Amino acid sequence: MNKSRVRERIQKMNTYNSGEFSRSTCEIITNPTQMAELEAEWNDLWLKAKGSFYQSFSVAYHSWKEIAEPAGRSLFCIVIRDKGAMVLVFPMVRYRKGPLLMIRPLGPNAAETTDMLVDPDVDWQAMVTQAWQTIDRASKADIIHMPFIKVGSTLDQLIQHSRNIERDADIAPFANLQDQTDWATYEKIIGANSRQQLNRKRKRLSELGDFEFVEIDPVAEPQHALQLIEWMFAHKQVWADRVGKHGDWITSQGYRNFLYRWITDPRNIQRMRLYTIQIDKMPIAMKVAAYGVSHLDLIIAGFHSDPQYAKYSPGFVLDEFWMKIVFEKHLNVDFGAGNEPYKLFWSRNFKNDLANYHIPHTIAGATATHLWRLKRRVTTHLAERRKRHAAPMPA
Repeated sequence: MNKSRVRERIQKMNTYNSGEFSRSTCEIITNPTQMAELEAEWNDLWLKAKGSFYQSFSVAYHSWKEIAEPAGRSLFCIVIRDKGAMVLVFPMVRYRKGPLLMIRPLGPNAAETTDMLVDPDVDWQAMVTQAWQTIDRASKADIIHMPFIKVGSTLDQLIQHSRNIERDADIAPFANLQDQTDWATYEKIIGANSRQQLNRKRKRLSELGDFEFVEIDPVAEPQHALQLIEWMFAHKQVWADRVGKHGDWITSQGYRNFLYRWITDPRNIQRMRLYTIQIDKMPIAMKVAAYGVSHLDLIIAGFHSDPQYAKYSPGFVLDEFWMKIVFEKHLNVDFGAGNEPYKLFWSRNFKNDLANYHIPHTIAGATATHLWRLKRRVTTHLAERRKRHAAPMPA
């Protein structure tokens, strides 16, 4: 849908339920108990819409219980119904950041994509527009944070139309495997050199001990899943210290609690799996994945921090094992936000462009956003100067 059509649609809508919204009702749920009562309807809508992991009830529920509620955030969950049936749900949270009131999607806040869960049989653009207008008018936030939105989507166009704002770019590699007929053909597309390199790495790892691929159902083996999660975060911390990257979620106990309780929840509509390769029963690479109706979402990955394993790219080797499983199920793979080489390799460089938005909604929000961007530009400029000065002079 182009921007002119979005503009025309917005201009027609002066109230929440006017025009083509006359049959629909929009509700803002602020009581977590009421949100929990939506589980059955939410699950039905998720299945019908072939939703992604971040749109599921289980992710919203455990994000609230393990992260948002302990942090003192308040719920702001938008539900739109058409003739009584749920046709859109979009959970968000409001919170204070210093003197500012912020609002953002409810989730684990670990670089997941943002999108509303919408019934595919209704007017998608109308429903998303109604939900966005509700956020815009009723949130009372100083800043609306909308991370990792697909560029060109209805939500992206609405944000661009309503505000003349900057956006930070990112990508989400996506492997379309449903158009492939057999694994051998897919390997040929990947390329002979890459296959040879992968075979060499797998052979070198297998020479280090008893090498095996292991698939774990965390619902059936919750204690094993907990041990693997603790192992993964321990090695992620070593990696973060070594490269100087310290994302909040790496050290967040709330995020660890969320991940464990989410993947081991027997009521979870998604089928979760932990994939590992081990040497002498010791994990050297691990990936957490969530199965949906049409695709698999890669959630998080971890690798052994010892250089003797890292030099053989154990995560890359692990990918071949679980990618074959997904391939045989005729599913696609969403690798999530990030331009890591392994994601682009397996997706054959196919990707969705993403945009991160901090949308000022008040004068205080606009001032804070301007100062934040100015500080970031200055920090980037100083880092580049230090890098240039540290570079050796040409001979």
